[in-house]
Amino acid sequence: MTPVAARHPIRLRIVAFTLAVLAVGCHSEWRPRLAEPASIKPSDEVMIWTSGRSEVWHAVVITSDSVSGIAYQTSVHCHRCRRSMPLALVDSMKVSHAATSGKEVLVIAGAVVALLAAEALVCYIVGAKEGC
Repeated sequence: MTPVAARHPIRLRIVAFTLAVLAVGCHSEWRPRLAEPASIKPSDEVMIWTSGRSEVWHAVVITSDSVSGIAYQTSVHCHRCRRSMPLALVDSMKVSHAATSGKEVLVIAGAVVALLAAEALVCYIVGAKEGC
């Protein structure tokens, strides 16, 4: 009797690729302390620790002596909501990049499905019994 993996290799590949795409789409990376100067996308969250408390900002700009940004709950278009603090008061900062958008995940998933379909078609045309 052959193992399940040997009888259904294409199904296992589909499952593996689906899990990989989901892992990429759900991944949000926390990076170590930001190196100054830093270029940060407006959509990225920046957690700033100062005096024993933390704040989350976005649309962050870091200069040689200060850091400024907008509270994460506020729209990035609210320019009068921008706050600033001297870098000397900042204990540490971490950035969390915006997660992959749903559109990007669908494009990646579509590409994976197309590749798997092409592989299955080639295996069918060639008439391969093993390895497909």
